[in-house]
Amino acid sequence: MDLSYARAPNAFHTGYRMDAISYLVGPVFYPPSGNSLSTYAHVLVGGARVSGPFPNANGGLSMGYVNYPAWAFGGGAEYRISPAFGFRVGVDYLHTHFVNSTRAVRGENDIRIVNSFVYYFGKSIRTRR
Repeated sequence: MDLSYARAPNAFHTGYRMDAISYLVGPVFYPPSGNSLSTYAHVLVGGARVSGPFPNANGGLSMGYVNYPAWAFGGGAEYRISPAFGFRVGVDYLHTHFVNSTRAVRGENDIRIVNSFVYYFGKSIRTRR
């Protein structure tokens, strides 16, 4: 499962915010790897809600949102720092939708790069000697 949220506080220098929420699910594949470095690949499907200002045909701005199907595929690597903590870097190709100046809904393709710290529940923070 992948839930993400992105926000631009001043989209297109308008004073209005733009946000995107994506909610995706799908399988994750983990090829064989070493003790401290592992890799993964995933294919995710679901939806995304993109809202905010967009230019209109009169040269002004209109507010709007779309809630459409979305998908992503990509992968990444995870480095285990200790038994309880890790660091993960992922890169995805993400497809969502937005409203253009003619009020038509159009598809949008983006690259999404995510860095995260991982905590493994139930693992000791320190190694035993």
